[in-house]
Amino acid sequence: MITVLLVDDQPLARAGLRRILEPQDGITVVGECEDGDQVIGAVERRRPDVVVMDVRMRRVDGAEATRRLGERADPPPVLVLTTFDDDDTVAAALGAGAAGFILKDAPGEDIVRATTAVAQGGSWLDPQVVGPVLDAYRRVAHRHERDRAAGERLTPRERDVLRHVGRGATNAEVAAALHVSEATVKSHLGNILTKLDLRDRAAAIVFAHDHGLTP
Repeated sequence: MITVLLVDDQPLARAGLRRILEPQDGITVVGECEDGDQVIGAVERRRPDVVVMDVRMRRVDGAEATRRLGERADPPPVLVLTTFDDDDTVAAALGAGAAGFILKDAPGEDIVRATTAVAQGGSWLDPQVVGPVLDAYRRVAHRHERDRAAGERLTPRERDVLRHVGRGATNAEVAAALHVSEATVKSHLGNILTKLDLRDRAAAIVFAHDHGLTP
């Protein structure tokens, strides 16, 4: 069972998300917050598997709430709800460690898939915000230019793993596709981050896109 915490300052938005997520087998909403300053307390009480969080809120926005959550021990991953004109906030949320981004008006099935992927340790980039998110990551991370030869440091199997991760696959999905264990996928991903001097899974997704591994 995937447990979800909803964070949005609009009651109708939270109700809409609940109506989308709760009818799904294997998903339950365990709590709601009306602002980012309530997230830490709610996470400590409810222990959700994933936080679905709006970026724009009155007191504490989604980026700052994500940053605060990331300072706690073993925080749940965050799926950020965004709009087309949230580039600066998206950049801040990505820098704070958000694992996924999806448009607030995305189809319900995509919201379900994104929530599930992030809860299971994967990442999610809504196709319509891939460009802004990748640009935001580059700004936040202050990445130095890497030439295409950088990927040659990877073994063929590591490249396979990176290709699937770049497409947003979870560790379980990568393992199934490559007929290996999840532990093996985690090991390969750790090697990838080390060899390419990447900070996290989001950085690996950016690298995969930059180097043509996600056709």
